[in-house]
Amino acid sequence: MRRFNVMAVAVIAGTITGAILLVARSRNARLHGLRMRVLRDTVGVPSGPLGWISSRVMPLVAGPVYQLAARELELVPEDDLLEVACGSGPFLARHASHVRYIAGLDLSETQVALGRRRLADRIAAGTAEIVRGDAVALPWEDGRFSAVVCNSIVGFKEPERALSEMCRVLRPGGRAVVVMNARVPEGTPSRWNDFGGWEWNEPDARRLMEDAGFTDVAVFYDDVMGWKGAMSMRGAKRPATVQVDAPASVAASLVGSGVG
Repeated sequence: MRRFNVMAVAVIAGTITGAILLVARSRNARLHGLRMRVLRDTVGVPSGPLGWISSRVMPLVAGPVYQLAARELELVPEDDLLEVACGSGPFLARHASHVRYIAGLDLSETQVALGRRRLADRIAAGTAEIVRGDAVALPWEDGRFSAVVCNSIVGFKEPERALSEMCRVLRPGGRAVVVMNARVPEGTPSRWNDFGGWEWNEPDARRLMEDAGFTDVAVFYDDVMGWKGAMSMRGAKRPATVQVDAPASVAASLVGSGVG
């Protein structure tokens, strides 16, 4: 029965994908509006029947993306992890079951409800939370997490603000991994495409991370989900600077020698 359900969802998802691609070829204004609504309800902020379907299909097809993010994060039991745009929580369930605390945030009510169901045991144990909210205003205090992951930022309307928020909630020395978009040819301008998502070139993607406050920014590419060279970024939050006061005797000697 489970196999039948998976096959049925896959067939329906394929039909939806085909319809999106068919409509995408048309320049008709009404069809364009239909395409954008379908994209919004499936891969944007899943809602309604289409959102119900996509929320179950995406964990089946996004496994390779989750694996590459987990590889770069190198999670350890002492981590407190936040996933931004967590969907229904498959990454947290599959790759963060061993960490001390996990939190997820998503804008979709459908996804949040499924995520809370998926992680019900950990939520009941007080080691997890799934929150509905916007990535540009994360509801946690500064330095709450040791690691942050975002497995898809291409649909964020304000990626600069979202990345700044991710950096804010990281503690000093914490690290972040953000999955961006497929590799674009060198010299291609970054743009918001016709499918409602960003296509960044590498210099602009790196600048986004650095402007948000991340240091030691690194880029890596993987072939996943049909993307030839999916671009992801890894960054860290600068460790806090510790100021050590000189002993009074040393300070006095410096003043006496005319230093300071």
